[in-house]
Amino acid sequence: MFYKDKRSNLLNQVICILILVCFVACNANYKPSFKQSITDSSLRSRVSRVIDAQLDNVKDYLDDDLKSSIEGASKSTGRMSGSEIVDMTLAESGGRDYLDFCYSVDLAQAKNDVDDVMDTARCLLPAEKYQELVELTEEVEREINLKGEEIARAIPLNQQAAFYKDLKTLVVRAIVLLTAGVVYACMPAVVFWGKISAACAISVGAGLVAISIMSLYEYFRFGTGEGQSFEDWFKGLLEVPKADFALTTAITAVAEAMGAGPVVTGIIICVFALYNIVDLARTMLKTYNFDA
Repeated sequence: MFYKDKRSNLLNQVICILILVCFVACNANYKPSFKQSITDSSLRSRVSRVIDAQLDNVKDYLDDDLKSSIEGASKSTGRMSGSEIVDMTLAESGGRDYLDFCYSVDLAQAKNDVDDVMDTARCLLPAEKYQELVELTEEVEREINLKGEEIARAIPLNQQAAFYKDLKTLVVRAIVLLTAGVVYACMPAVVFWGKISAACAISVGAGLVAISIMSLYEYFRFGTGEGQSFEDWFKGLLEVPKADFALTTAITAVAEAMGAGPVVTGIIICVFALYNIVDLARTMLKTYNFDA
């Protein structure tokens, strides 16, 4: 009897182990939400730094009552610090989600994909608007993969790798900026402190796009585009066979982000001005007949 019970227990243990192995194997590709990986300490530290760095770029475009709160809350420095704004945002209903989004956008400068940004945006956007963003992202990634070789063949062999890498980076960063603009435009009227981190996310995204544009500009200025004005280079680049899709997708995304409202447009133009490419931003709007 004892032997039979022992054998039964052993059989049960084996079955449990098999079930556990099957469960783990079936979920080996499971990827937890990026938001779940953000710790409180890293969130406070990173977003506080982002706000301190970007606040001067965005505060003039915020609502007057919010701007007054920022400038009048701290007598010692003349404005609230990033850590103070983070604390106020965390105390606001839904504020943590906007801090998560700002965190993901800032982290995007170390990566070359939109997954984390889209993951955090999902909690902030209406389902329909989020689905539109998902479809745009999938379209860009699909077309870039399909046309990558064609794009590369349109330029000299020794320039193909660098060109395509920079081009892909520009497209990805443009989508990040577009997402930041849409997130801000879709913010409920009751959100107050969360607007600051959302606006700073736009500023960071615009800076990343500006850096990518400058990278392409410098690359062509010392390569095939030497001696051309920026506007002439840009227009000429659009005529490169097969490369036009990727660039127009990126630039149209920026233009669409600009159309999300005066705050979004103002911040993007402000940041672009810091990189001396305001004329390019205006050219974008004119070239694509987009009225911001």
